[in-house]
Amino acid sequence: MIATPRELLDTSIAQLETLTAFLGEHLRECADPTESSVTPEMLACREIHVSLGALILKVQANRVRYRDLRSERF
Repeated sequence: MIATPRELLDTSIAQLETLTAFLGEHLRECADPTESSVTPEMLACREIHVSLGALILKVQANRVRYRDLRSERF
């Protein structure tokens, strides 16, 4: 069965939210009181975490905006 565009979008957002939660949890577990031990990999994970959060917010906002535009046409 082929997913509809809406189902694909909803699934993708849910997967991104899961990945963001996973990264956030592991970043908190690995947090060191001294920032001198931060590795390039940790910095990359932090950047991914922040970027995913921003992407999720952007896609959700566009989804709401698109839904509103569709309802205005009918």
